Amino acid sequence: MKRLMLLLPPALLVAQETPALPRTEAMAVLARPGTAEARVRALVDHLHQRMPWVATDYRNRTVDEILARGMGNCADHARVLQNLLKAGGFESRWVQEINLQAPSERRQASARAKVAESGKGFSVFGYRHNDHRWLEVRDPVTGTWFPADSALGVVGSEAWVAARLGFGPRPAAVADMIVPVFVEAVQPGRSPEPRSEAYLLQAFGAMVGGRIRTLPAWPVWEKAVRALEPHASSAFRGTEDLHAQADLLTALAEAYAALRAQAEAPLAPSAAEFAQQGHRALLAKDPACAADLYDRALAAGLKGAQHPYQGACAHALAGHGDAAFGLLQKALDQGFHEAAALREDADLASLHADPRWSGVLAAAEANARRFRAVHSDPDGARFIATDVDLFWKAYAKLPASPDPAGLLRREYLDRGSAGLQDFIPNRIRSAANLLDAIQRHPRYFAAIRGNTLKAAGVEAVARRSFWAFKALYADAMFPDVYFVVGALDSGGTSSPNGLLLGVDLFGGGPGVPMDEMGPWHREVLHTPADLPSIVAHELIHFQQTHETRTLLGKAFHEGSADFLASLIAEGTFNQAAYAYGYAHEAELWRKFRAEMGGTDASRWLYGSSQREGHPADLGYFMGFRIAQAYYAQAKDKVRAIREILTSSDFEGILRDSRYGEMLEAADPRP
Repeated sequence: MKRLMLLLPPALLVAQETPALPRTEAMAVLARPGTAEARVRALVDHLHQRMPWVATDYRNRTVDEILARGMGNCADHARVLQNLLKAGGFESRWVQEINLQAPSERRQASARAKVAESGKGFSVFGYRHNDHRWLEVRDPVTGTWFPADSALGVVGSEAWVAARLGFGPRPAAVADMIVPVFVEAVQPGRSPEPRSEAYLLQAFGAMVGGRIRTLPAWPVWEKAVRALEPHASSAFRGTEDLHAQADLLTALAEAYAALRAQAEAPLAPSAAEFAQQGHRALLAKDPACAADLYDRALAAGLKGAQHPYQGACAHALAGHGDAAFGLLQKALDQGFHEAAALREDADLASLHADPRWSGVLAAAEANARRFRAVHSDPDGARFIATDVDLFWKAYAKLPASPDPAGLLRREYLDRGSAGLQDFIPNRIRSAANLLDAIQRHPRYFAAIRGNTLKAAGVEAVARRSFWAFKALYADAMFPDVYFVVGALDSGGTSSPNGLLLGVDLFGGGPGVPMDEMGPWHREVLHTPADLPSIVAHELIHFQQTHETRTLLGKAFHEGSADFLASLIAEGTFNQAAYAYGYAHEAELWRKFRAEMGGTDASRWLYGSSQREGHPADLGYFMGFRIAQAYYAQAKDKVRAIREILTSSDFEGILRDSRYGEMLEAADPRP
């Protein structure tokens, strides 16, 4: 609560003489329909806009006097707000706070004089701190308390944390309040309830996806907040002089400043993130920038032949011929074998006249012959689970690490296989995102280690499905299979380096807690026993060459992979979608038919598609049924499989499948 006098402008002096804030008007605002928090927010906005905050003059006024005055300090605001809330049927309680301020000798002198005159209770403000009052309101539905501060115009935990603790722009009214360091709720006849833990540690620590808790300065902040709490509470009761805790207040100020600096400092990108940035620079037609980023990615240890190849493209476009040939040689040494793509790539056109170009083409063609010789054999694929072990070694070090995100980047992402690094850009995304997934699901990750280590044991079953597919499709290729631990958002994908399986989504089973999981995760989480079916699914994706732009194409891409996988492996990882699909097939077809020509797949595929009470990924089911019908209608099954894998004429496949025709005949409703 401010202790300095403020000279009032003439307009405000006039406001003292006439009722500036009618009670009936405020009550009408509170009576509007809506949730408890929405109604309180409307009232707080009303008061904040119409009742300016002013510094205290140490006079106690009644609610009517404050309303008539039309202005007030933070305690006046809290008194008025509580009175109106009570009249509107809301329960509320006072909150008292200590916050850090810029050092002020004037404020310290004023505080010393007040302590000498009236007691230690006035030590709640001083050289680098001040006090403040606001309310918590009880939500009658949930029974939880949420903050409401009309002096600052803030309602709700999320808004309060952003306005009071966040590192972004602050409301003008709190420009001089650096950060709260003590919070306590008080009610008549009851002991004060500590609230620093809830606001200053739990809510603050959850900011930026929980990354705040991972910063090196966090333990200092946490320790100092807890250390200050008993002293600040005693000062409010008038039994302790808070000025004696100057060192503790300084430690809090320094810890908050360090947290801000560390939070705003960019986390060093992983090798894969550098490559992703390089790819974006290429798309933005900035080859010089892209070349530099690919050089950084490769220097950081990025694996996989496609990355030096992309770096070579960037250097060629930037006019760096020697660097481009150097990276092409590196790509060839790592097994780059896409000779046709190399020959047709316009990014490398500037290299064609160089005598070295023919040697590059010859080496790529030789690599292609070796790749086909090895990977046309179902036994040529390797099953690689080293990344799972690597993750758990890094995970074990997280509790003691002052920089857990950096630890995951250094000891897992950057040291991982080519498959893991391919999994980063669109799945794991970053070390910070992976850490956030771990911190939001701590009990799940603590329980799944044993199940994820079972991944290597699926090789025998998966390889049988490889041989089954070879019998159906003679041109099949069998890439390496990588098992990795991701950020709980993808069970699998494929890349030029092979099939990439996120075993973190296959960690379920007896004894694995699911209480941290939302509806989508509860639906898509599986046990290790389901891994062979997704290996088969991703194997089909590796063969597909069609282009998908429409919803029909995207659904067929996924569903046809499920269908062909069903011919070579048992089970499916989409049981919920298929059970629902068969039970509502005619209705789903009508909806799908109306949307399949568009490009928006959000209602049918992936996490965003779980809505309106139905499971996610119903596009898989639709694509599966179309592919199944097409295969059933085909007289030449070998040709049908080739068309399913390579044709982009999805409308023709749908027509020839007669799927819609047969379904509509069975259910003629429009």
